[in-house]
Amino acid sequence: MRDFVKRDLEVGTVAVVYVFFFIIGLYAQTSASFDNVNVEILGPPDGMQFQSTPVELVAAVTNQEGPLSNARARITVFSLTTGETEGLTAVTDTHGIARVLFPAQTGSYSWYVATRPEGYPIMVSRPRGFSSRAELIVDCLTPCSSNYPLVLSGEYVDLQVMVKHVNGNPIESANVTFYVNSMQVYSTLTDARGIASMHWDIEPRGTCVWFASASKNDEAGASRLSTLHV
Repeated sequence: MRDFVKRDLEVGTVAVVYVFFFIIGLYAQTSASFDNVNVEILGPPDGMQFQSTPVELVAAVTNQEGPLSNARARITVFSLTTGETEGLTAVTDTHGIARVLFPAQTGSYSWYVATRPEGYPIMVSRPRGFSSRAELIVDCLTPCSSNYPLVLSGEYVDLQVMVKHVNGNPIESANVTFYVNSMQVYSTLTDARGIASMHWDIEPRGTCVWFASASKNDEAGASRLSTLHV
């Protein structure tokens, strides 16, 4: 009986030691990976206040050898005003820089960047904050999405927004710019109803994020993000 107890204790001790060294090795590997990769927010400066929109969010991904290109970065923006969260995706360029344009509404925001380069664990930047004040309201008319991508078919789609002042009156001849995946694709003016449209020959195909910004007489605003799967 004693032999069985002794053997069980020996087996248990070996198992504990094995697990201990496994955890130490895993921690060392993770720590080394953390030391090798760095995700850093470059701009805007923490606490920046904007009177214009969209806001450019910029981050850098590097390792011990320098910039990491083609790293997929997930940029998460949290509205402290409404409690809503928006996510945007960017790929780092040859300098390891990821950029997105975010259509900020009136309010305060906190944001951070997460990435997982090949061979590394998920890396997350320190959060930053900024605030924005929009004097114009830009409503998405079509096609608009909320929590889930809107699935479309066909070779083209008409993007349409309405621009109003905060008092609700439509604004004629406001400058409207349409963006797809943070790229400016078209600019036009609103008509007498405050409406601006873009006839988009869908390119690229796949999942796209679009919004429109508007400005007139030093006042600005932007529509919320809409995600399309085309």
